[in-house]
Amino acid sequence: MPAPTAPSSPPSRERFHALDGARAIMLLLGIPFHTAAMYTLKGGWLVDAHQPSFLASLISALVHGFRMPGFFILAGFFAAMLLARRSPWQWLSSRVKRLLIPFATSLLLLGGWEVYWMGVSAGLEPAAAAGWTLERFPGRWVNHRWFLIVLFVYCAFIAALHATPLVRRCLQAAWRRLGFARLLVLLIAFPIAAQFLTAELNTLMPRGETRVNLQRTLMFAPYFLIGALAFGDSRLAQIVFRPGLAIRIAGALLLLTYCVLTLAFGDFLTITGFPRALTRPLAFSVTALSGVFVSALFYYYVGKVFATGRATVRYFVAASLVIYLFHEVFLLPLGVAFRGVDWPAEIEMLAIAGATLAGTVLTFEAIRRSVWLSFLFNGGPASPAQPPAFVFSRRFRRSLESEIFDDRRSPTASPPSAA
Repeated sequence: MPAPTAPSSPPSRERFHALDGARAIMLLLGIPFHTAAMYTLKGGWLVDAHQPSFLASLISALVHGFRMPGFFILAGFFAAMLLARRSPWQWLSSRVKRLLIPFATSLLLLGGWEVYWMGVSAGLEPAAAAGWTLERFPGRWVNHRWFLIVLFVYCAFIAALHATPLVRRCLQAAWRRLGFARLLVLLIAFPIAAQFLTAELNTLMPRGETRVNLQRTLMFAPYFLIGALAFGDSRLAQIVFRPGLAIRIAGALLLLTYCVLTLAFGDFLTITGFPRALTRPLAFSVTALSGVFVSALFYYYVGKVFATGRATVRYFVAASLVIYLFHEVFLLPLGVAFRGVDWPAEIEMLAIAGATLAGTVLTFEAIRRSVWLSFLFNGGPASPAQPPAFVFSRRFRRSLESEIFDDRRSPTASPPSAA
């Protein structure tokens, strides 16, 4: 990925292909991650395959160590970038369409189906599962859509901050006074502190969806902040999006440590034989720092592969939200169905993930052809624009090869940092 550069004029509307690709990959990773979750050694996910697999646990650990922190870093970066182009309230209005409309639509139309299969997986008869599903509206129906609400909260906060220049200038002055220490505070202290505070909510609030969503909002806030500040700080952008060798080694070691501890101890917050005063800082530090440095490692290699904005990558960038919203519609009933299949766990996971990807791609093909469905499930037309032909057709491939659907035919851009 080319080094970040500070724009000397108002930002143009070029696409940052590598970061677009990274964001799409993180959403698409929901398919192998949730497929693996059904087969992990510890079991107990929404649908439990009752066929534990070491490979499933490894996939789960590899993805879980960085996917959502990395997603929120990118969300913060793109939020700051778009706020540099638009007024705060104009931008927030667009977030209502892009986040809240797909959230509400998918919750009402898909959430019940997903929860029903959770009930069937738990052993309920169809009629009992249907009743159980209705009883859990709306809280349990949110399911994997929680990130849209958390992201909108962050967007509302940063929009309000941009709308109050005096408060923003005071915060910027305090930030500058930290000097070099601000990177240590932002990249290390804030994520670890958020892990501690998230855990403390377990003792301060009763168990339930409200506590879980508040914990998520608190846990991922530092990562959104990192991304937002990276847009305006070239040194921070360099560390996060084009890390040097030391940062990449740190990311690899943290990912290895996270996987080893997860596979060896499951919940390594409670490692048997070690005092809680030792395991808590270890668990929180490894988890928090993996989110930062493993994400940086991920961006580095994604940037090398996808910097040119390949046509196939642009397709999945456009499709990623719809694929993520719909993937459990296919994945959960497939997980229940494959309980009756006596195949090796690894083959079953491959079959479920492949069928889910195919089903969600076909769903996107139907949605992108309808103005109303695109609005309801994607918040608007697919972006970047796609050829009108069916995705698996020869005409579609020819259109991609000719590059005629490059979004606004804009040049590839590197992650910028405002002065």
